[in-house]
Formats: sequence, structure tokens, C-alpha cells
Amino acid sequence: MLWQTFPHLLARSANLLLSDQSKAGHNLHIFRLQLLSDHLFWPRRRVNRNNHYFAAGRRKAAALNAVCLSTSLDYNLIDDYNTNYLPSCYSKIYCDSELLHDVELAHIYPDSKTFVDKRMKFSEPYILSKYEELKAKNEGKPPSKEELVDFVSEHFEDGDELEKWDPPDFKPETTLMAKVSDEGYKKFLSGLQQVWKILARKIKPEVNENSDRYSLIYVPNGFCIPGGRFRELYYWDTYWIINGLLLSDMNDTAKGIIENLLSLVQKIGFIPNGSRVYYLNRSQPPLLIQMMNNYYKATNDFQFIKKNIKTLTKEFEWWQTNRKVKFIKDKKTYNMFRYYAPSNGPRPESYREDYEIAQTLPSESERTRWYTRIKSAAESGWDFSSRWFIKDGAGNGTLLDVHTPSIIPVDLNAFLHKNAVLLSEWWYMMGDKYRGKYFKEIAEKLLASINEVLWNENIGSWFDYDLINKQHRKYFFPSNIAPLWTESYSQPKNFMAAKVIEYIKREKIIKDDYTVHYHGIPSSLERTGQQWDFPNAWAPVQVFLIQGLDRTNVPQAQAIALKLAQDWVHSNYLGFQKTGFMYEKYNVEKAGDNGGGGEYESQISFGWSNGVVFEMMDRYATGLSSATLTR
Repeated sequence: MLWQTFPHLLARSANLLLSDQSKAGHNLHIFRLQLLSDHLFWPRRRVNRNNHYFAAGRRKAAALNAVCLSTSLDYNLIDDYNTNYLPSCYSKIYCDSELLHDVELAHIYPDSKTFVDKRMKFSEPYILSKYEELKAKNEGKPPSKEELVDFVSEHFEDGDELEKWDPPDFKPETTLMAKVSDEGYKKFLSGLQQVWKILARKIKPEVNENSDRYSLIYVPNGFCIPGGRFRELYYWDTYWIINGLLLSDMNDTAKGIIENLLSLVQKIGFIPNGSRVYYLNRSQPPLLIQMMNNYYKATNDFQFIKKNIKTLTKEFEWWQTNRKVKFIKDKKTYNMFRYYAPSNGPRPESYREDYEIAQTLPSESERTRWYTRIKSAAESGWDFSSRWFIKDGAGNGTLLDVHTPSIIPVDLNAFLHKNAVLLSEWWYMMGDKYRGKYFKEIAEKLLASINEVLWNENIGSWFDYDLINKQHRKYFFPSNIAPLWTESYSQPKNFMAAKVIEYIKREKIIKDDYTVHYHGIPSSLERTGQQWDFPNAWAPVQVFLIQGLDRTNVPQAQAIALKLAQDWVHSNYLGFQKTGFMYEKYNVEKAGDNGGGGEYESQISFGWSNGVVFEMMDRYATGLSSATLTR
């Protein structure tokens, strides 16, 4: 377990303290010494005997994310991708075996995720030994497709790990419904309220008792899955699901889901992309602290924050330790955050797709580097988009040109700035001036970096920064506007609102008369066939611009935000009227249409789409109309 490494880490942090004489460095290392000491002496819980497999996996997960107390890694394009990584997780069957390889390449299932979500009928060593015997009979060659189907059927079964769950605090009629004036949208909200029951799940006790047979990671409370093929708890999806639940008067359910995420931090040290062992090499956009803040604003339950402040701090420190990079811009050194998920091999849930693309590369070392780049893109939540393409110094290319670890993302740094601000406020509220000051200094330093590295004064927007070509990536993505949403800027609000309005007008997100151009804010303006590119629009990134403009309190910005919200909600409404489902993504060129592209079929009954509509309805309860829009 992680605590076993702490004596070494304490000694190393002490050495760093002695060698770093700067005030900020001194505060950083003192705080980490205190944090590590706290962890070292916190109670060590007994591990359930049946959970020994997962406990061993946690030790290996800790190795995957080896703790390094230096504040960041120096950026070096060549050294950044070594070829000695561990696999995506500790399970041979789910992450790193000939069986996985042969099953996925045989195309037994249309979706690569199907196999790695199955339950083992027998122990992993037994299954692997039986598969070795089968291959030996075939002179070491992969069995036929029919033999593989029979082997999988004999040794695996559909997971059946989840059971339908009725949240005890579910209510068919809510406070929000009473606020909304439009009758069509009242009915829409009533239908969306029922979606929570469709998405609600609880993990069966069997998973906790026999965790070595499942890829699913146990969490104690009920939760809402995103929908479709995504049958587990996902990190950043949960932010908007939580917001929707809070606006559905389901505070207890929201709290239980936050407790699930906290339990993952306590067990693993961070929140993985999703609650499957094959996600243990990567996280997703870090929004846990902001989920806690939204729960606190809805309930005034500060005791919940006090109880879990060390866990929230631990998650922030994981990002500080594992996702920070040092680089030089304009002769000045910066330490900022990036998405970076180093591990060996294809993504298990997309094994065949990754493997086939990687085979077009000329060497194994290049394939290994590409696997890290593609997993890092998955960690961003934008899987996949031209946002991560770098080819010939520009933003074009294909999935082979994904270079996510070489990009400083606007949204990630804005999220973590907001997280540091909140942690500072909470530590001060608890009377801990030292920790409050520590996080305040982190927030101030990161804010300065966001302004100096990512803000472009001439264009009036923030942009991702390309570490390879040392330049802004001047392409439109809604994530460019994330600092407006997190209020990660120091200039006057009216100045920022004016700049951003002119920027989105030049990019034709709005027209010259300030009306809306599309049925939603597109994920980019590039047609690449990737699902996070044009013409697709996704619920979570709508809020960056809509709520960002609204929070400036500038009348013109708020009027534009209302128009953008109206078009987005109306497209969702038309789709729901037509099919009875919420979509994972929408087509901005045709209101009510499902988005397309990507490596899997578009999914329905989607939790974050639900949550964002609840947010828009709450803010504009009397300002939205379900009548047909005219342009």
C-alpha cells in the first residue's frame, strides 16, 4: 500500500526542503512533509481477505503512478516517452495477456469493451494456464475464432455486476419544475426526471467479496451511469450528473456519489477515468473538488467538506505530482498541468482499434510512445479531437498525430486553478491559515501562468500551448473559454466579456447581429470524423461559454448566453420529443439530431446531457421557450 513508501518519501521531501531555498519551494515541501505525515499516521484499514487481489493491484497501481516529490517533470520530447512502462493495470487478463490480444484481434465482439467487462468464472492464474494449454496444442499459434468463442464462453460470463437501484430520495415532481414557466419544457423536465431512475445502479456485494473475478472496482453507494456502453462510474461525467441530481432535489443521492469518488481516492490515490481496473493508468478532468463545492452550495453542509478535506487535498496533490510539467516560454520557466498517461500497450477497452492503428508505425518503440499519447488524449475526456493533432507544426492530421502530452490544455489548468482557490478557502474556513496560504499561493502562481502562457491579447481568447512548436494553437474549441467559466482571470469582467464576444463573433459561433449560428456550440470547426470535432456538440463544454459569459454579469454577455442556452436546450428537447432519449452528443447543423463519428456508436440516455439541461432550466426558468425557433 502507499503508506509503505512514505518513510522514503518523507526523507526525499526533507532533502528537497534543504535544497530549495525559495519561499514557494519552502512552503511546498513543508506542506508535503505534513501531508505525508498525516497519511502515515492515519488509521490503516484491514483489507477484506477476499480483496487481497485488489489490494495487490493497488500496490501496483501506486507503482504505475510512482510518487515523485519534485514539483514537475522537465519537458523533453524525446525522454517524455520511454519504453519501459508497466501495463495499463495489474490484471494480466484485463490489461496484458496473449488471451486479451487474441480475443480482441479475432473480433469476437463488435466492441472491444465487451470482453474486458466480463466476469471470470475461475481464478486468473487458472484461466491463463488453461489458455497456455490451448495454445500449446496449436503449436503456439492463436486458436481459431470458434475455439476462442468456446474458450471465452467456458471461462467467462457477462459481468452482471450491477443491479437496478431506486434512489430513496427520487421525486417525480421537483422544485425546479415549479419554477419553469413554459409548459412544453415542464413536460420535458418531467421526462428527464425519470431518466435518473433509468441510469441508477448499485454494485452487487459479490463484486466486493470476489473482486479478483471482476474488472469493475467496487464503490459502496448507488450512482448514475452515463448510459449506453458506459456501465460504470465515470469521473468527469459525474460532475454534471451531480448538478442535475441537486437540481432534482436528490441531495442524498448526490452525496453518496461524491462519497464513491472519495472512496476511490482513499483506495487508489486518485480518481481513475472510470471504475474499471483497466482505467488505472489514467484519470479524467479533475472536477471532484468542484462537485463538493456545488453540493456545499446546495446544502450548506460544510461538515462534509471538513470530514473529507484531506482526501480532497490528496487528489489535488496527485495532479501536482503526476501531471505537472516544467517548460520555458519567452526565457521564463513555467510549471503547468497537462494530460499524461504513461503505460504500455493499447487501451484495453479499445484494444483492437489502438493495436491496428499502431501497427502502421515502423517500430515497437514508436508504437509504445503512441499508446501513451492516445491514452493521454483519453484522459482529457476529448477522445478524440483535432485538438490533440500536431503535424508539420499545425493542427491537422489523424489519430497517429495525437500529441496530447506535448500540449498545455487551457481547461485543465483552469480546473486546477479553481480547485486550488476552493481548497484555500476551505482550509481558511477551518482555521488552518498555513494550508490556506499554501493553496492560495498555488492558485496565484497558476493564474499568472494561465495569463502569461495561454491568454492571447490580440485575439481575445485563451489557447492551448504547443510545447513542440512553442506556439499557441489558434483553433476554436469551447475549452478555450474555460477560464471564463472558472473565473481564472484577473482583468475586469467587462473587459474579458468584450474580448470573448468579439472572438466568438470572428469564429462565427455567433453572427454579426449577436444571434446564434448553430444549434449548440461545436466542439471544433474542423471536420475530421472524430467525435469531438465538427459538427458535434457535447453538453459539458456548452457551459464553458454559456455560464462563463453569464458569470461576467455584463448585460450583453448575459443576453448572448441566454440565446446560446435557448438553442442548446431546444435541440435537446426536439431530440427527446422524437426518440424519448437524451443523446451523448448532438449535431449542431440540425436541431434534435444525434451526433456521429468516433470509434463506437453514439450513446443514448446520457447523464451529463441530462444534467446540463437541468442547469440551463434552473438559470433561465422563465426565459426559455419550447416553441419552434426562427433564425
